[in-house]
This record gives sequence, C-alpha cells and structure tokens, in this order.
Amino acid sequence: MRKNFTGIQIAMSFKLLLTDVISPLGKALEHELEREPFKLLTPGADEIDWADSASVAAYLHKHQPELVLNCRGWEEAFHRGGQEMLVTTAKQLAHACGATQTPLIQFSSYAVFGGDNKGTHSEKDALAPLNDTGRAFAEIEQVVAEQLPKHIIVRLSWVIGAYGDNLLTRLLSAFLAGASVTVNRRLRGAPTALSDAARVAVAMSKQIHCGADNWGVMHYCSSDSCTEDEFAEQLLQLLIQQQLLTAEPSLSLVDTEELDEPLSAILGCRRARDYFGIQARSWRPSLLPLVKQWLHNREQSKERY
Repeated sequence: MRKNFTGIQIAMSFKLLLTDVISPLGKALEHELEREPFKLLTPGADEIDWADSASVAAYLHKHQPELVLNCRGWEEAFHRGGQEMLVTTAKQLAHACGATQTPLIQFSSYAVFGGDNKGTHSEKDALAPLNDTGRAFAEIEQVVAEQLPKHIIVRLSWVIGAYGDNLLTRLLSAFLAGASVTVNRRLRGAPTALSDAARVAVAMSKQIHCGADNWGVMHYCSSDSCTEDEFAEQLLQLLIQQQLLTAEPSLSLVDTEELDEPLSAILGCRRARDYFGIQARSWRPSLLPLVKQWLHNREQSKERY
C-alpha cells in the first residue's frame, strides 16, 4: 500500500517561533513541540535582541514564522523587580507580529485579577491586579490585544513542576529540610503541571496550523482546585508514604486575607474547551512523578558540585 506523507510534509513546513527554551515553561514547551512535525525556531542571544524592536522585526522578516509562542520572562515576572523582561519582550513582539500579521500565543496569569470574592474567574472578568506581577501581565495583555487581531492570551493558574521556583519546589525544599512551612488556607488555586500547560499550547498551535480561527483570552488550569494548605498536606502525606522525609517538618496554617494576592487563582476554562476541545486534567496523578523528578534533579546537581 502506498503511504501518504502529505500531511507530515505540510506540517514540516509550518514554522513556529518559541521565544524561550531556558525557563521551566520554555523547556516544557520545547519538549512537547519536539514531538510534533513542525519546523521549530529557537533563536539564541546572538540571533536576536528581544529588547530591540529592529532586531525582532528583522528576525521575523528573515525567518517568517507562521506562529509565535511567547513565554519569555513569564517566570521571572513572579519575582520582585523581575517584570521587565516579560513586558519588553511582549511589547516588541506585539509590534513586530502586528506589522507582519503573524499570530501570537502569549502566556499570562491569574495574577491579573483582584481581591474580589469570586471563586472562579472567567475570561470576561475585569482586571484589577494587586501587585507588580499582575500589573505587568495586565499591561502586556492590553498591548497584545491592541496590536494584534490574531492573538491568544493563555492565562494560567498556579503552575507546578520539577524545575524552577514554584509552589511545589518551594514546599519540597522546605519539607525535606525539616523546616517550618506556613501556608494559607484561604488562598485557592488549581495547580497546573508545566507539561499540562505546554500540552494545551501545542494543541492550540496544531489547530491554528489546521485553520482554526479562534482568538482572544483563553484560560487553562487543572480540573482539581484546592487551597494552599490542602496542596501542602497532600504533598506531605505523599512524602511520608514514600518514606522520603529525613526530618520532621512543621506545617503551620494561617487564615488571613492576602492584600497583594488574589484569593482565588481558579480559572473557568470554557473558551479553551469550546473553541479548541481542550479538556482539563487533574494534577494529582502527576504529583508523585514530579516529586521523583525533582529528587533526581537534586541528586544530579549534588554530583556536579
């Protein structure tokens, strides 16, 4: 029987620009995209200056990507004073993509919302950021929406993974050191694995490649919500079951309202489901594999040094 490789050949001609492959989210995206038959562009520092509009425009003009995935500066934006990379890159990309009419998928965050008592935020809820992180994400959302008709802004809830600085890695470091941990029983979220967030972005990219014409703000988070203390307690129980604790940590609960953090990071994911058929997954089955990966990473780091 004669095989038909037309679909694969067409996909191989689809150029996708990924702005970052160094951060945990960037690594997760690269890992997912490498499984797909796209032509993936991952420029290094010697190829493009993200802070220079002419450099960004020249790169897009030369390589002509058909879709851009931008996560550059996403993780840094959650650290004090670390929002500049996020804002600068998004602004330059929005301008360059607008000039070439190149679709853009831009990652954002639940941090754009305020301190209201809503349990779940929809895509249409008003933005009212409470901190520098939220204000940076709100700013880039506005810039992208104004400059680009064909854009998708993907807002994420709490992101967890075996790499980088996130709720899971912070708790693991403290628990395994036998340190005192304080968690808030009023903060609610839907922990979302880095790999799951990457899965969603790649699914959207594939459908855009196939002609999907759905744009705007999309939410994604896992199907299981919990409070910060519920997540910490489940992780602690898992570590006890796996006999991974060498010292007994102390877990303290607080019941106060944070003034600079949205009480809820739970996102309604209706548009991603209706427009792209994306189904939310639970974070619970991925918890043990993530813990094992984190432990493996730590051992490798010890061997290097």
